[in-house]
Amino acid sequence: MTITEKVAYIQGLYDGLGLDGEKSGEARILSEVLDVLREVGQQLESMDTAMDQFDQELDTLGDTVADLEEAVFDDEDEEDADFGDQSDEDFFEIPCPTCGEDLVVDDEALAAGVVDCPVCGGKFALSFDDEEEVPSQDE
Repeated sequence: MTITEKVAYIQGLYDGLGLDGEKSGEARILSEVLDVLREVGQQLESMDTAMDQFDQELDTLGDTVADLEEAVFDDEDEEDADFGDQSDEDFFEIPCPTCGEDLVVDDEALAAGVVDCPVCGGKFALSFDDEEEVPSQDE
């Protein structure tokens, strides 16, 4: 039984007694208390409705965040896996001798023999002694 239903039951008891609020002070007080209880019950019902809506919206937002996390983090995993599976291009990382930032070098930079650091703007040449890249500063 909800609060509104309980207040309605008490109101029915009050009405059944046939009390006259005009003649009896107690009856007038009871009538006013019943009015306040009715208003409280209505406000609680509207708050319950609002809370139910918030719960639904929060569930929807939680699902959306979970979907976004899955899309973002699964894509990263797939990109990492795809990155290593590329057979037509080789990539490798080398640190910039100027700023230390790790740079990804591809076949094009390898053929040019010079790498431009997008972080600090420095240029350096690639050297291949013993099939390892040994960066040397150029400019």
